Amino acid sequence: MRGQLRDAASHHDVLPEGLVQRHVAESDVELLGRLMADGYRGTMDDTGEDDAWHHTEAAATLQGHYGAVLWDASFVAVNGPQLAGTCLVTDGGSHLLLAFAIVVPEWRNRGVGAALIAESARALLGASHVEWTLAVTDDNPARRLYERLGFVPDESLRRTSRDAGA
Repeated sequence: MRGQLRDAASHHDVLPEGLVQRHVAESDVELLGRLMADGYRGTMDDTGEDDAWHHTEAAATLQGHYGAVLWDASFVAVNGPQLAGTCLVTDGGSHLLLAFAIVVPEWRNRGVGAALIAESARALLGASHVEWTLAVTDDNPARRLYERLGFVPDESLRRTSRDAGA
């Protein structure tokens, strides 16, 4: 999907009481791994990966596997020492990627994802970017949120099994 940053940035969603927003830090790898494991567990994106796999994925992301992390536009919502959600943005060279937007079950449907995505969009607009992309399966419930924030399908971004090396 592709989105215009101004569309997402125009939303004024706020974090629920009890959550504080801050930038993602390189030292968040353990917390992000836990967030990914908890956020994906039991969802359509859960294909049985264990906690160690999520930690490795978090570390790879922060090390640039999906492109350079845009630290000034990547945020987490915290509740004390626990992460409630994240919006992590990378620059893959040809386009900006909303690499991860994850919210743990107990904070879902309370505006956490929308608030973090909107804040990321505002930060990217402030850095003179105009659009970004994301990958989501057609039947993922989060797709409704992305569409509300202005993302639209873009077939030019769709990967085929040939593109993935299969």
